[in-house]
Amino acid sequence: MRTAAAALLLFAALSRPCAAAGLSCPADALDKDGRGALLLFSALPLGKTKFAKKWGKARNELAKKFPGLAFEKPENLHVTLAFMGAGWKPDDAEAMETLALSGPDLSSGPLVMKGAPEMFGPQKQVVALALGPVPGEWSSRLMKDRQALTDKGFRKRDAYDGVFQPHVSLASAPKPDEQREELSRFQAWMTEHAKRFGGLNLAFTRDIKPAFFLVLGKGPETRFVPLREFCR
Repeated sequence: MRTAAAALLLFAALSRPCAAAGLSCPADALDKDGRGALLLFSALPLGKTKFAKKWGKARNELAKKFPGLAFEKPENLHVTLAFMGAGWKPDDAEAMETLALSGPDLSSGPLVMKGAPEMFGPQKQVVALALGPVPGEWSSRLMKDRQALTDKGFRKRDAYDGVFQPHVSLASAPKPDEQREELSRFQAWMTEHAKRFGGLNLAFTRDIKPAFFLVLGKGPETRFVPLREFCR
């Protein structure tokens, strides 16, 4: 009887879903090998900040002034922490989260960072707010965790691994070589209208929690969906 009871207990234990077993993702989010087919990145979401609200009000006006540029949706505004790309494993989600969600230390209160519009991207095709000053402790911790993610094979090394420059992408040019003048005019417009956006300052508070996001759609339809909402 004891042997039978022990066997039943073992069977029940093995039958329970395991929290560490990873995520279950929709089939269209995975490739033929069961790896993530959608781009994955960790970030601090800024869609609910005061800046995002002001950005949303100005976006239609900006689209008319600079029709060749693609302007980020207010709900998509974010500061990237670690870019994972495609090819990630759902079973590695928990392990990746221990290293990819390195937000700033807010134990002593909000962190206010000042922004200035600068050009980003491999082709300098993006106008973004470069934020600073960056707390040294945050930068050091994030860089260390990025390296650990790379060492464990969770991500590939990229052009931003040498330094942490928090920034918020605002607008991009589909054909940057042909749109340098338009990019420069928008950059100048943001500087000129800084007061309209609260001085281009961003306050990071405890309700801005780092998370993984998946990239869904392309172009104007692009949206960022929390990984743990899309996969369970």
